[in-house]
Amino acid sequence: MKNTLNRRKFMTRTSSLAVGYPLLGWRGLTREDGKRQWGIILNTVKQEMKTDYEKTLEQLAAMGYRYLEGGVYGDSPKAYRQFTKSLGMKTIAGGSSMGNLQKKLEDYIKTGNVLRYKYITCYWPWLSSAKNLTKQECLETAERLNNLGRRLRNEGFGFTWHNHDKEFAVIEDKTAFEWLMENTDPDWVNVQMDLYWVYKGNGDPLHLMKKYPGRFKLLHIKDMDESTERGMSCPGAGKINFKVIFERWKSAGVEFAIVENERTTQGIACARNSINYLNTMKR
Repeated sequence: MKNTLNRRKFMTRTSSLAVGYPLLGWRGLTREDGKRQWGIILNTVKQEMKTDYEKTLEQLAAMGYRYLEGGVYGDSPKAYRQFTKSLGMKTIAGGSSMGNLQKKLEDYIKTGNVLRYKYITCYWPWLSSAKNLTKQECLETAERLNNLGRRLRNEGFGFTWHNHDKEFAVIEDKTAFEWLMENTDPDWVNVQMDLYWVYKGNGDPLHLMKKYPGRFKLLHIKDMDESTERGMSCPGAGKINFKVIFERWKSAGVEFAIVENERTTQGIACARNSINYLNTMKR
């Protein structure tokens, strides 16, 4: 009975939010005309947001971004939400590391309620550097993710964890990624897949999407450059074949596709070039 009530609360939350945002709702990736909707995580334009967040958001909206990932800017969370709404934009997710979420979960829930997140994300699921992961640490981490996911589900949020390359280290007969996926409850815990970091760890997004269908709710789109270091680049400026990945995202469960390059020093140019590139893809 409790699980049924939790599901009902979650569905009621998302349905009511859709009514509250008639321009956006929770349509996610596809507009009514069949074209894809794109999001951006605000660490891509962090310097610009720090200097003048209103101007930066206006520029992003003019480019065609409709979904935002990140926290509050300015002095008033409600005023910030109203400003993004006036631009036809919606903040769909935000979060922090496992350590911060465990210590200050109420604060993130409060922010999520004000901005009306659909998802809260754990951007670093480990309580260590993850350099020498063990099976035991993976199992303990999976349990922490389950506990957070269960709590956030009861609060009306979806919950995802964000991968890096560390999760593709092989431990005994499985990768850390597999240990986490196979020991977390999909009703409570899903994934924000970062395509760059999957490739950096020598993983295969297509294989993961096939093996764990429906579990990749958020997608971070960042590219990999041609250097021997395989550094980050903005979508379309590197070597990742996004087209073949996007063809699979429906079965993978992807709801929001979010541009990211946290290392760029030219955030607005990156945002513009990225969405222009993504809009050239066949719908």
